[in-house]
Amino acid sequence: MLQYLQKSTGVFNQDGMLSKEQVKEIKHRARDGEKNLWHGFISFNEEDSRLIDTPEKCIALVKKTFNQFFKDAGFEPDNMDLICALHLDRPKHLHIHYVFFEKEPKVKNKRAAGYIYRKKGKIPFEAIEKMTERLNAYTIDDELDKRRDAVIDALQKDSAYSQAHINDCVRKWMRELADELPTDKPLWYASKEMAKHLPTIDLIAECLIDSNPKAMQEDEAFRKEVKDKKECLQDKMGGWYNEHAEKELHLVQNLEGYTEVGNGIKQLHTIEAVEWDYKRRLGNIELRHVREIQKETFKRNPKRKYKTNDKTLKRSLTISARKIRGITDGLFSSVVDLLIPESELCRNRLQEIEQEMEEQKQEEEKQNGQDDVSRSKYQWSK
Repeated sequence: MLQYLQKSTGVFNQDGMLSKEQVKEIKHRARDGEKNLWHGFISFNEEDSRLIDTPEKCIALVKKTFNQFFKDAGFEPDNMDLICALHLDRPKHLHIHYVFFEKEPKVKNKRAAGYIYRKKGKIPFEAIEKMTERLNAYTIDDELDKRRDAVIDALQKDSAYSQAHINDCVRKWMRELADELPTDKPLWYASKEMAKHLPTIDLIAECLIDSNPKAMQEDEAFRKEVKDKKECLQDKMGGWYNEHAEKELHLVQNLEGYTEVGNGIKQLHTIEAVEWDYKRRLGNIELRHVREIQKETFKRNPKRKYKTNDKTLKRSLTISARKIRGITDGLFSSVVDLLIPESELCRNRLQEIEQEMEEQKQEEEKQNGQDDVSRSKYQWSK
């Protein structure tokens, strides 16, 4: 059967074209153990043959229809091997041949634990009927599908819908962080163990800022000032500034116990260090809320056996979910109060740094000049 299929335009399944190696593996699975192999074909009339006249179009059809057919027939889609081929030997009546089988037997054994070989290969007529209906619907230019897609597009363009979707993503990411981070010791933005989580933390901060127009305006002003001052200092001081910026940024990034309140920001003397510190401050605001989520998360006791439909378990999970929702809602509602002070603090520091760096460069040049004079006098006297 596989040889017959491969005489066509190539073989494929719902995931795309199959390589020789993949076909070889499927052959091996087909021969391994007892199993039924089902074979059939999908035939379109002359008018609708245009819908399956290339392998790419056939793959789209198979992807849209076969998984549901497997479910209707009592199979598990992930446990199925499927090979299809488009045959062009009848140009006015194109058709797709297919073969499928179970990788492993998945019929429950009523007499003992485990699964048994499905001895009867009968496919329920209802599943075939639904598949036929599904294929017929595929050939129709369905206005209903177009209207549904139009509604989805309109919703995605709607700002309220988009913001609600983003907020749900933020809640999901924060829950994932709460699950992944240890509960026995607090890890903050600058901790070495946090390196792999920083992209997610930065993304959450960006989404939180975008959720409030005032916070977004303040953030944009800060980033513009960072860009302008960085260009100005690089233009004025050239390599001297770049060298100092690189050294301080490395120092600050590896200083885990760096003070976050009071005059801590006064220890930063370059634009890059303040920019990084801004991200760190926003990240630590999120992480404080992640700590609260960890405290309110109810986890099942692995040593305890719970009853089916256990009311105590349900109540604990519901209360936990409600408290966690309250924590994230509180974060969204207090974005301005939490984020804007950090932005203002960092902006104020930016304004001070330019003058400080100019004075520092002048002092170093003056010191270097004095050293040169002393060296030249020494050499003259020699």
